[in-house]
Amino acid sequence: MNDHYLITLKATDRPGLMHAITGIINRKLIPIISLNAAPTDVHELVLITMELRVSEKALPGLLLKLENIIEVFSAEATNLDQALCCRSALIKLEQAVLTSAQSSVISRWGAKILSVAGGYVLITISGNDQFIRRVYNELDGPYLIGFCQTGLIGDNRFLAGDESSVISKLAA
Repeated sequence: MNDHYLITLKATDRPGLMHAITGIINRKLIPIISLNAAPTDVHELVLITMELRVSEKALPGLLLKLENIIEVFSAEATNLDQALCCRSALIKLEQAVLTSAQSSVISRWGAKILSVAGGYVLITISGNDQFIRRVYNELDGPYLIGFCQTGLIGDNRFLAGDESSVISKLAA
């Protein structure tokens, strides 16, 4: 049985890095649920987080293959049920019929209005999957025009003690 895992990679940024990472995952026929890559405050280092559906048996081999990519300093996996993680979502509603119930949901759940234009209200909300699903379900109806959410971002120490030499190498 496949479980959902949050895979966190710490790597030096370079063209083709994402291709190398997704190539390994695709060759193993592992579905990618979400993928996020973002620069960090450490020069040239990126934090890549992926939500994958993979078996516990295949996980160690996958992590080893990912760590064999020259630019990758570390690959860590956490079962998604045990990970501290966050997504953001955009929800588009018709402005003309924005109900008081929908307005109440927006304020009660801490959503932020990003834009009111063209007859639509665009709101954003951040949280875990269950939180976003709850807000979506309360806003669902004939006036909900669109919904999308970002990839998963997990809480992870960026550099562990044994990785501090990375900063020294990059500073040189």
